[in-house]
Amino acid sequence: MKKTALPVLLIVWSACCVGVFAADDEIRLRPSGRVSGVVRMTSPTEVSVEMAAGVSKQVSVGEIESIAFAAEPPQLKLVRGAIASRNFENALLNLGKIDAANVSRAEIKQDLQFYVALCRSNLALAGNGDIRDAGKLMLAFVDGNKDNYHYLQGSEILGDLLAAVGAYDKAYERYDAVEKSPWPDHKLRAGIAKGRVLVAQKKYAEALTAFDKVLADVGQSKDEKLDKQRLAAILGKAECMAQMGDFEPAIKIVEEVVEKANPEDAELSARAYVTLGNCYRKKPGGTKSAILAFLHVDQLYFSNRDAHAEALHNLATLWNDIGKPERASQATQLLKERYANSSWAK
Repeated sequence: MKKTALPVLLIVWSACCVGVFAADDEIRLRPSGRVSGVVRMTSPTEVSVEMAAGVSKQVSVGEIESIAFAAEPPQLKLVRGAIASRNFENALLNLGKIDAANVSRAEIKQDLQFYVALCRSNLALAGNGDIRDAGKLMLAFVDGNKDNYHYLQGSEILGDLLAAVGAYDKAYERYDAVEKSPWPDHKLRAGIAKGRVLVAQKKYAEALTAFDKVLADVGQSKDEKLDKQRLAAILGKAECMAQMGDFEPAIKIVEEVVEKANPEDAELSARAYVTLGNCYRKKPGGTKSAILAFLHVDQLYFSNRDAHAEALHNLATLWNDIGKPERASQATQLLKERYANSSWAK
C-alpha cells in the first residue's frame, strides 16, 4: 500500500486540477482564435485569464468578440448569437428565460444586466422603444460596473442615447471617455460622435476641429473600418463648412463621399444624404435639391433612426416652403409617431 499510495494520490490530485480548469471560461477573439481558462479580473481595457495554476494571460478587450463563462445559463449562447446578428427582440426573448436569482457568479450577472440594456438601447435607437427608459438601464450598468469589459461599449451607447434626447453635454462626456480608449476604431468613432454633438449645438468651429483631429488620426490608413470613419469625418467637416457659409465646396465634398460610399452601408449613406440636404439648405435656391437628398433617407435609409428623424424634421419645413403643406403634415406626423422622444421631434 505504501508503494502505491503516492502515485494514486498524484493521479487523484491531477484529476482534480484538470477538473478545475476543464470547466473553463472561453474567450473568442477577433478575427479568429480562442483563449480558455478562468477569468480572474476584468477592466475596461483588459481581461486577465488564468490558463493554468500560476499562469495568466492578459487579453485586450479590443480583441474580444465574446466571453462564455463556465456554468452560465445555456440561453446566454443564444443571446450572444442573436445580438451578433442584431436580432435584439430574439435576444430579449432568451434573456427573459433566465432567472437571475439562480446566477451566483458576478461576471455572469453583469453580462445579463449589460445585454438587457444593450438590446433595449438598440431597439430604442431604432425607434422601437423608449429612449429614456433604455438610457436608465444603460446608465445603471455603466456607472455600476466601471471595471467591466463592456464598460466602454456601454459608455458609447449611453452617449448615443443622451444625444438622441438632446442631452448633448452629457453625451459629449461619455464620448470623451471612449475616445481615451487604446483602440483606433473606438477613438475615431468617439471623436466623430463628439463632433456631431457639437454640430447639434451649433458649435461649428469646435466641431470642425474635432473632425480635423479624426482625419489626422486616420492618416493614410487603408484599413476598411478606419476608411469608413474617414468618410464619416469628411461628412462632418462638410456640414460645418456649409453652416459657416462655404456651401459650394461642402456640396462637392459630400457628393464625392456619396459616390465612394457603399449603398448597402445604410449608416454612412443615410448620414451622407442628410449632410447633402443640410448643405443644399444653406445654398440659395437649393430647396428642391435638399428635398431630394432628405427623401433618399426617408425612402431608402429609414432604418437609421437619427438620420431619418433629422430628414423628416427638415422635410416638414421644406415641403411648406414649396407650397405642399399636406406633405409637410405627413412628415411631421411620421416624425412624432416614430421618434416622439427624439430631439428632432421637439
